[in-house]
Amino acid sequence: MTKVMKKLGAGSLALALGALLLGFAGVFSASEASAESPPNPPARFGGSVLVDGKAPVAGTAIEAKIGTATCGVATVFMSGAEARYILNSPALDPGATPNCGTDGAVVAFYVAGIKANETGTWRNYDFNTVNLTVTTPKSPTPKPPSTGSGTVSGSGAEAAWLFAAFGFAALAFGIGGATVARRSR
Repeated sequence: MTKVMKKLGAGSLALALGALLLGFAGVFSASEASAESPPNPPARFGGSVLVDGKAPVAGTAIEAKIGTATCGVATVFMSGAEARYILNSPALDPGATPNCGTDGAVVAFYVAGIKANETGTWRNYDFNTVNLTVTTPKSPTPKPPSTGSGTVSGSGAEAAWLFAAFGFAALAFGIGGATVARRSR
């Protein structure tokens, strides 16, 4: 009987130790499962696009930014004669998309690198309609080059100094020449 008890006691101890190890394995696998849970869904934006009042060509780049972080890129597509876009802006994920997708964040849009007049609000529980309009900056009209008139340019005071300097030089040469002529006689 003692031999049976010893065998049962050792077996019970092994069984308890095995159950304990399986319990730890379950805890560790549960933490792995929560770390691999799916990310929050993105916010979806869409609408029409106009650049200087006209539809841009299909394939024109649309970029969404939250602060300085790019939080979604799409291109323009045509729906009949209307230029449209659909863009997904990802939720905040510190490892993959830092500074993106927090509820209520302001989303700025850029069409072909030019900031749109409209902004959106990041909400991943609703389709966010934002019709984009862009006004391209106008470059100033260059002035035509001035053509020379053949006269000395500048103010009258600058020209007067120039003539005075030439006058004094001529006077000095004249006096010097007269002095040399007197001595040589």
